[in-house]
Amino acid sequence: MTETQSSVHLSCVIEAIALAKHKQCATRDELKALLAQKGYHDEVTSQTVQEINPQLLVVS
Repeated sequence: MTETQSSVHLSCVIEAIALAKHKQCATRDELKALLAQKGYHDEVTSQTVQEINPQLLVVS
């Protein structure tokens, strides 16, 4: 993974965590759709959603 890819991936992970905590994301697909709306590519969103902890998707 190149440095640019790493920084985009890290940015996407941070965004995913923020979205999962502050929006009601009931499913991984909803989170992927929100990340796509933010401009992240499908490959990055898929990898990110797969990596983050499933408990982040639980709505408090």
